[in-house]
Amino acid sequence: MIPLNDYTFIYFIGIGGIGMSALARLLLKQGYQVFGYDQHPSEMVLQLRKEGITIHCEDTLAAIPKVVCHHPNQTLVIYTPAIPIDSPILNYFKATGYKLQSRAEVVGLISKRFTTIAVAGTHGKTTTSAMIAHILYQSGIPILGFVGGIMEQYDTNLLHNSSLDAVNLMVIEADEFNQSFLHLKPTFSIVTAADADHPETYATPAAMEANFIKFVQQNQKSLIIQNRASDQLKIWKHCTKPFLTYGLDKGAIVASKATMTSHQSVFDYLGQGINISNVVLPMSGWHNIENALAAITICLELGITTAQIHTAIACFPGIKRRFSLVCNHPSYLLIDDYAHHPVEISALLHSVKKIYPNSTITAIFQPHLFSRTKAFYKTFATSLNLADEVFILPIYPAREAPMPGVTAQLIFDELTCTRKALVTMDDLLTKLAAFTIRKHQIILTIGAGDIGASVSAIAATLEQIVGRVQ
Repeated sequence: MIPLNDYTFIYFIGIGGIGMSALARLLLKQGYQVFGYDQHPSEMVLQLRKEGITIHCEDTLAAIPKVVCHHPNQTLVIYTPAIPIDSPILNYFKATGYKLQSRAEVVGLISKRFTTIAVAGTHGKTTTSAMIAHILYQSGIPILGFVGGIMEQYDTNLLHNSSLDAVNLMVIEADEFNQSFLHLKPTFSIVTAADADHPETYATPAAMEANFIKFVQQNQKSLIIQNRASDQLKIWKHCTKPFLTYGLDKGAIVASKATMTSHQSVFDYLGQGINISNVVLPMSGWHNIENALAAITICLELGITTAQIHTAIACFPGIKRRFSLVCNHPSYLLIDDYAHHPVEISALLHSVKKIYPNSTITAIFQPHLFSRTKAFYKTFATSLNLADEVFILPIYPAREAPMPGVTAQLIFDELTCTRKALVTMDDLLTKLAAFTIRKHQIILTIGAGDIGASVSAIAATLEQIVGRVQ
């Protein structure tokens, strides 16, 4: 059982978040009575309601379920740092003696009873952790997997295949935001990348790097360090445990004979005297090959056979909004991706240009967070300039209040591509309705905000355009 036996009721503040929802699902399955608040009735909130969780979307004391109000000593309140500090609900629980813990604290407590594989990094951690969980799941190993995205086919962010009493392995995405990953003391660690990010948490890149080093030092057994991340962190200077590096063509683990098409990548895995030939990964992107190298390496470390790995990777279902092919029309492709950092956008566009060298690329980008936009607006523009045409949507604020002078205009003014426009979502759909689909057009929707909820409307508009032409 999960070690929260002092409580009967669990109340989540911000239950619709990807990490919070996975924890809520786990505790519901363990027999706790689960309740929650979230700001919007998102797709995730609606799904959790269907699964039996009572959720309200009003940040008022009157909306808190009576059973929670009547049993303060039997209720654990779990919150996300993304909740504003002036939240009436949050402050009510603080003032009335409830036990409050952050999601990171609770997950850290849960992880202590498992052999834990923690995947950290500013990019790639969701895909890598999902690949590891999938390989172990498909190989029949009892696992508990917390993934920072919805895995296709499984249609969940919580993966487990056995009673928790039989599970020894836990796979988790270790988030650097708000120093959350420092609550983990994993058995195995992966660091996929460590580019400057989260300026709202880390005042300088050096401060962020210092926390990655702390995370690495908490590792219990061995490390897998992506080659570029090790260069950034100089990890070998701070690591007293065994570690490996990996990368496309540099490191102890490399990919040989790598090729990509629109729907898959094929490569040979080489490292530590092991050669797994003709690995077929049903998703594109050079960065996803790197993610697969890390996932394969940790699974080999855990005793999974090369045959099991080969079979499991070939049926990896992918993750929603990670290089997701939404429309595959003879005239155009619509690809949706969660990229929200300049390095991620650059990797996405370079992969698209490699796969479709003769195509025109239109990027529709929604910036995420005022602080991130302020810190990286010039490098956002540099990355987006790889596209032929760019639409910039307003900043998605998420957990932040507006900052004076910080708008999407900052990025727009730095763009040098031939065609560009600053638009609202309504403007975008209007402009797309008058859009001329060029030969071999690639349209990308990019961002970590609510742009994903508008992809279906964008797809419908593009379909109408093609229908008119035909």
